[in-house]
Amino acid sequence: MNFDYVWRKLSTQSVLRTPYYGVRVDRLKHPQGHELDYYVIEFARQAVGVVPVHEDGRVLLVQQWRHPVEKLTWSLPAGAIETNESPADAAARELGEEAGYAPVRLEPLYHYHPTIGVADQTFHLFIARGVREIGERDASEIHQVRFFSRAEIDGLIAHNEIVDGLSLTGLLMWLRK
Repeated sequence: MNFDYVWRKLSTQSVLRTPYYGVRVDRLKHPQGHELDYYVIEFARQAVGVVPVHEDGRVLLVQQWRHPVEKLTWSLPAGAIETNESPADAAARELGEEAGYAPVRLEPLYHYHPTIGVADQTFHLFIARGVREIGERDASEIHQVRFFSRAEIDGLIAHNEIVDGLSLTGLLMWLRK
């Protein structure tokens, strides 16, 4: 079957707005002719995550409370990209704010859409090489900071202890290298 497979937007309407995201409903015309409503989560900002690698090969993770799942979890330093901020600058800023470390060098690792079926969010991942301590972590957000060996990272993943998608994707992409 050879036909134009673009879903045409007939109308759009905002359903909800928060400081962090919105929800809209698009009325679409499917290529096969029928119409449907499609709900989309619109994020106010893109996000960034960073795999901080010490010169000895260990990776720095942060532990923080995640209220939506009501758990204390280990994850990569991550956060929103501010207006007029590059993804690389945001990665360095988040590493400093959340962990109290700075990279000697930042390398792009991967970018992707974590929930492409329902949201317009984009995640940008970086590797921070040669991280060095520059100050204190944000104690109001981060419970603790710790370096993990490659084997420990493998173990955390194997035992389902890395439970957020950005961290899991970043660590798995790093492990491939």
